[in-house]
Amino acid sequence: MDLEDNIKIAQLLGNISALRDHKTNEHNIRVAYLSSLLGKKFDLDKQAMQGLMKGAFLHDIGKIGIPDKVLLKDDSLNNQEWAIMKQHPVMGVELVKDIEWFHDAVPVILHHHEKFDGSGYPGGLKKDEIPFNARIFAIIDVFDALVAERPYKKSFSLKKTLTIIEQSSSNHFDPDIVKQFMLCADKFYKVISNCSKKDLKKKLIKRRGRVFGL
Repeated sequence: MDLEDNIKIAQLLGNISALRDHKTNEHNIRVAYLSSLLGKKFDLDKQAMQGLMKGAFLHDIGKIGIPDKVLLKDDSLNNQEWAIMKQHPVMGVELVKDIEWFHDAVPVILHHHEKFDGSGYPGGLKKDEIPFNARIFAIIDVFDALVAERPYKKSFSLKKTLTIIEQSSSNHFDPDIVKQFMLCADKFYKVISNCSKKDLKKKLIKRRGRVFGL
């Protein structure tokens, strides 16, 4: 199996999990594309950039193992349901751990819900304990979730979204990454708001070609 096939499989697996989660497969396309652009601001080396993009494709693959009554619940989760939902990063790692090509995606899969102040999950890691790729991806994941319209929520304005992210600097997010993100936020917002799914796919194909040297 060649490199391009491996990439397509990673993206396919991510889309399968996203289709279960309120059909958020376009979210997977956007976060893979945008997180790689943000990673570029930090001059990530080739391996780190590839791990970031793979992790973006696969970040929520563990949700395949979350029961529908929890994953698809329209109301707020109770404590027991939330405890089940928090298992999805660990479940994701269990799914990919035996595939060597996915190993550099593990930091994002496992730690994208960690918070800079240590209040996240599953490890309660803080600051530099959190892998750098996971810190980059966390901002993009939340940004897209806020800005994009979902079946259960309206889209937030760019102004409201950036206010939330700024207020979350140093507690949820790495403040140094937030500073770089803010310089790109307007461009990222336009991608989410204005690009059709077809255009997004074209952008992602072009970007992944550069990241993986295709």
